[in-house]
Amino acid sequence: MKNIITISREYGSGGYEIGQRAAEALGFKFYDKELIAQIAEKLLVSEAYMRSTEDKLIRRNIFREVFPTLSGNDNADADFIFAQQGKFIVDLAEKGNCVIAGRRADYYLRDNPNALHLFFYADMDFKIDRICRTENCSEEEAARKISDMDKRRKTSYEYVTGRKWADRHNYDRMICTSSLGLQKCVDEIVNLIKE
Repeated sequence: MKNIITISREYGSGGYEIGQRAAEALGFKFYDKELIAQIAEKLLVSEAYMRSTEDKLIRRNIFREVFPTLSGNDNADADFIFAQQGKFIVDLAEKGNCVIAGRRADYYLRDNPNALHLFFYADMDFKIDRICRTENCSEEEAARKISDMDKRRKTSYEYVTGRKWADRHNYDRMICTSSLGLQKCVDEIVNLIKE
């Protein structure tokens, strides 16, 4: 039986909320941003340091997309943090009964037979509407946030994994939340786990 769920998602698709609801329905633990705090504590560094290290890596790699002739790897700190994050996620998954949102968990747990890897996506109008409601912003600002966050996720994912972000080959299921609605997505996950 699968007892580990990894959640990858487009920003605004509702994947985070779906993961939380599914964890609650299944009685699983839910992990996301608090993983950063736990890993920082284990590494004896601050959460701010971990976040700034990842931010710098993302900015450098986006810059390199524009100027591909730049050379050198000045990402040693980020490489170390990502490696430790991977080990932490693997150790966490060994305890089972958990939902892990983001943090490239699908990659770190790619060989775990008990893991179900899900990717949530949605139509742009659906995502914009959700972001406008949850973050109280204009449609233009929501569209910018979606573009920025998905670019960050893509850059980070592809740097760490060497795989394409949002590629169907990396997931057991890709689910369109704008077609099904959030609760039906939760129900589908619960049914998949209980099969």
